[in-house]
Amino acid sequence: MKWWEIERIVLHLQREPCSPHMGLGERSPRITTNEKKKMKRLFLAMLAGMLIAALPTTAQTEKNRQDQKENFGQRFVRLGKKAVKEMEKAANGLGDAIGFEDRVNARTSDSVKVDGSWYMPLYTVNLYKGGDLDLYRDACRQAFVAKYPSVKVVSVVVPQQEWLSDTYKKNNKVTGYVQTLYCYVLAKDGDDGYVNARFVFQRQKEVGQPYEHVDGRWPLWERTDVIPMATYEQLKTK
Repeated sequence: MKWWEIERIVLHLQREPCSPHMGLGERSPRITTNEKKKMKRLFLAMLAGMLIAALPTTAQTEKNRQDQKENFGQRFVRLGKKAVKEMEKAANGLGDAIGFEDRVNARTSDSVKVDGSWYMPLYTVNLYKGGDLDLYRDACRQAFVAKYPSVKVVSVVVPQQEWLSDTYKKNNKVTGYVQTLYCYVLAKDGDDGYVNARFVFQRQKEVGQPYEHVDGRWPLWERTDVIPMATYEQLKTK
């Protein structure tokens, strides 16, 4: 109850209202000055009691909120560090598998920084020796040219020796496998620069079953870099 509500009640009592059980024109018995003072002191005492009772609860609530904020912040930092480590581990595994010269980190993945911007490395040599290489290259080339019909394709390569394999689990038990393959298309855009695109192929299977294509990832056009000529010259040295 707010202080002004208490005050309004006290003022109401001081007005000597008519009793609903009396006849019209009759008035309720007059309240003496001493009685009014006693009632006012009573309400003020009640108000003070409510305020005092509320203080410990308010203080405890603020403390709990502060503890929750601190606990959440600590958990956030801990989980964030763990996530970064996991991302770095995965990215480094990818870098090793497809021949990156430098170890990568979670922030840059496989990117190279030039003049404050991040670009994919330039891959122009095929490392994949599978007999189905042309299937992947042709699919990427066709999608790329459909979007950029005026560019001149320089290379279409798979810069990894084999499919990258991983497991997936259910109830902490391995139930299947997933494999990933990357294909890069590099094209020259007149005298202005280059376009570099990355495509992803992915297939999966349950244990004991044949591999099947992953919907939406056969291929998935994952990334495109538009590279000005000056930047291209620098990327070639990275």
